[in-house]
Amino acid sequence: MKKKFVAGIAFFSALFIVGCSNEQDAADTSEATSQTSQAQEEITATVEIEDEDQTVDEKEIETTTDETLMEVMQDNFDIEEDSGMITTIEDIEQDEGENMYWTYTINEEMVNTGADETTLEDNDQVVFTYDKME
Repeated sequence: MKKKFVAGIAFFSALFIVGCSNEQDAADTSEATSQTSQAQEEITATVEIEDEDQTVDEKEIETTTDETLMEVMQDNFDIEEDSGMITTIEDIEQDEGENMYWTYTINEEMVNTGADETTLEDNDQVVFTYDKME
């Protein structure tokens, strides 16, 4: 009789531990999903492409805060890149011999990182300019 009682207690204890563990796993999964949703906040940004002060293209883009500018550009424009730097946009290719390069600003501030290292925030204004570097 004592063996059955001890076995029953062990069985119910195991069920209790497994049940609590599953509830904790569900809570962890829910928290991770919530954090992922926050990390992937949907935003809108405007991207303008200029060739020596003339607008070539301009788009309002819907994206997420975890997507890089490179990914945004690849999804919305015809581009080529080399080592994280955009070298061609809409068939306009950099010309090193003429010192003509693509640069970009976000909200009128020059950005010195590659597009593959840059993320956007809601309502950012991105302007890619093809111009002579002095």
